Amino acid sequence: MLTLQELNDERDIRLVYCNYCDIIDAKDFDRLTEVFTPDAVQDYRSTLGPDGLMTGTGPLIAGAHIHMGEGSNCGQTHHNVINFRISVNGDAAKAKVHYYAVHLGVRKYPGAIYSMWGEYDDDLVRTAEGWRVNNRMYRCFMTEGPNVTYKDD
Repeated sequence: MLTLQELNDERDIRLVYCNYCDIIDAKDFDRLTEVFTPDAVQDYRSTLGPDGLMTGTGPLIAGAHIHMGEGSNCGQTHHNVINFRISVNGDAAKAKVHYYAVHLGVRKYPGAIYSMWGEYDDDLVRTAEGWRVNNRMYRCFMTEGPNVTYKDD
């Protein structure tokens, strides 16, 4: 049986993922520091190729601006998280969370819909500011539509 602290930790970790979705959908990418530790390792190679392996929030934030921000082909987005599998061990946790994300194309892809289904496989740590992801393996299982999440070359 889970303790009250473990239940509270699980709730707080779920909120990290909800906050992530809100930040991405608001295109307020500079706030990703509320989700990741400053030295977080993120592996987004399943969608970004070799450049998708990053350390620190700086490259992650810069990439979000490039792929979904002003000047990209990506307009409004809607990110959803489901199927939370969270295991807490003191000040560390592991989480696997499925996502579904929809992106509306603009500029080169006006009105096109690009959808993605996948999983965040994360290690989290408790910090003074709350739970943060410090290692992410991002897996994209399936996509549909033209990839609108890039700037024109």
